Amino acid sequence: MKNSEILKEVLTAIVYRAELFMSDEMDIEAKFDGEFRSMEKIELKKYTTTIGIGGSINLLFYVSYNELLLEKLTRAFSYGKIHESELAELRESAAGEIANMILGHAVNDFPNRGKGVTITPPVTVEDAKSILKTNGNGIMTAVFSTPYGNMEFNVIGLIKGEWNA
Repeated sequence: MKNSEILKEVLTAIVYRAELFMSDEMDIEAKFDGEFRSMEKIELKKYTTTIGIGGSINLLFYVSYNELLLEKLTRAFSYGKIHESELAELRESAAGEIANMILGHAVNDFPNRGKGVTITPPVTVEDAKSILKTNGNGIMTAVFSTPYGNMEFNVIGLIKGEWNA
């Protein structure tokens, strides 16, 4: 399988699980624009969460959140009233947990049902700018739109050797 095909299959599984999560768990209408884009450079939004995918494949998964959307997700994800002084810390925590839940469920939909795949704990950063394609790595992006802004899903990496689908 070609690198771009593997990236697309992985991202397809992620998009499917994200659609379910947004509608069923967050009660937020999210619409995937239907395009998987191969990119040379991605511009990141205010908040970005990264999770490493390792084992039988080695990729990085990025979720980049519009600030208003992440605030809405944080409030939906948290139970009870959130004091404004707690919002910044909870927002970073929610960003990581949401990305982790989506990816964790998507692994079962990866080629080979995710056999041999591991994921790292999420890391959320604020105000990162961009990521450039280097050393032959592929970058594939999918965009979700919501009434509160966009959410972008990215997978980045180079698959070496054969990976069975």
